[in-house]
Amino acid sequence: MDHIDVGKRIKSIRKRKGLTLQELAEKSGISATAISAIERNVSSPTVTTLAGIGRALGESLSSLLGESDIEYVVTRGNRRERLATEIRDVDFSSLASGIPGQRFQPMLSLLKAGAGSGADYINHRGEDFFYVVDGSLVVEMMGREETLGAGDSLYLRSNTPYRWKNGAVGSTQLLVVSTP
Repeated sequence: MDHIDVGKRIKSIRKRKGLTLQELAEKSGISATAISAIERNVSSPTVTTLAGIGRALGESLSSLLGESDIEYVVTRGNRRERLATEIRDVDFSSLASGIPGQRFQPMLSLLKAGAGSGADYINHRGEDFFYVVDGSLVVEMMGREETLGAGDSLYLRSNTPYRWKNGAVGSTQLLVVSTP
């Protein structure tokens, strides 16, 4: 099994991003001395420390651990991965998957007539973006209802409770981008 030089990788990313040890320390909340020791492989970082350094560098934990050198993914229209869902009459297809530590999930969704997210509100820590490609989407947020038509979009901040339903007589096609 190959040895992953985490310290060397952190130093390389830090230098590539033009950060000094002190700047990385300020961004991560980890002392410059500790980061220097990690970069020189004098000290092994805990997962929490590594996650903090990764956040400050804008890198995933898996990237720092060298688990993936994938820089981009092309998803062909006829090879989209269907995503599992418990919502009836709704198909979600991933538009980009396969990159460890992905920060957002772009999906294409087809809502059949009468489809909806259900009676319960969706409320998660991530952010959501909807773009109506074709059809109509009715979204209820905090007691207010918005109807979106083709070309309309909606951005929902973290922890905004909402629910949706297909507002068209036929199918509705959406571009959905969601963060975990």
